[in-house]
Amino acid sequence: AWKKPIAGGAILGAMILGAIFPAVNIVVGAMTGSVIAMLSGVTDHVAHGGPIVAVLGAVDHVAMFFVAVIAGIAVTVLMLRILKPTLQHTAVAAANGVTVADLSETETSDVYTKTETFDSITEIMSDEAIVLGETATTKDGVIEDLVQRLEKTAAITDKNGFKEVIYDREKESTTGIGMGIAIPHGKSAYVLKPTVAFARSQDGVEWHSLDGKLAHMIFMIAVPENSQGDMHLKILQRLSRKLMDDDFRQALMDAPDKAAVHQLLSEM
Repeated sequence: AWKKPIAGGAILGAMILGAIFPAVNIVVGAMTGSVIAMLSGVTDHVAHGGPIVAVLGAVDHVAMFFVAVIAGIAVTVLMLRILKPTLQHTAVAAANGVTVADLSETETSDVYTKTETFDSITEIMSDEAIVLGETATTKDGVIEDLVQRLEKTAAITDKNGFKEVIYDREKESTTGIGMGIAIPHGKSAYVLKPTVAFARSQDGVEWHSLDGKLAHMIFMIAVPENSQGDMHLKILQRLSRKLMDDDFRQALMDAPDKAAVHQLLSEM
């Protein structure tokens, strides 16, 4: 009879998790299951494997087969839990043209002027720069609205000039980082002070995001061209740190008014 070793983690782990988990996690899980199956002498008498074949008697050492499968899945899930925050944080940085090294530098950098330090995002954000129910339905509309808010709060000197800076950045690569978030940003001489504006759309706005989903939370970052210490990286780091949290994003979507949104953003 034809026999072959069973790759325990790959058989069921890849079937269940393959469509949604990063490949690296599946590989590690499959390797774990395969090694356990091989060392336990698990073999298959037919040209295909799986739990049904095992139950029907075509697999030797059935108990160890399932041990290998469970171990493979467990390692895959564990790897996902360990790597998910890092992968998401890296995705935020990559989508905005920032390296992980850049973000690390912002954690220890002291090269900020007194006017460019802040303890919370809300210190560089006013209620007038928060747009909720009246959010535009298109990307261009949202950008126009947020730039107008920046102009009203005296954060920029030239609305059209800064809007051009925003669009130039959008041409480089999408600022839709996924998870329903977009972070358009610009560093320009038209900006007088570091500022963040926020728009929320319950229906979602097409932003050509990395994950193909609509953007529901849009943060616009405006930083002066002569800003010291890469202020935009500091702001980006603050945003990404909290926005990686599923519960925080949901709370931001559910916040009933600007006061509630402001309270949540004060945690950044």
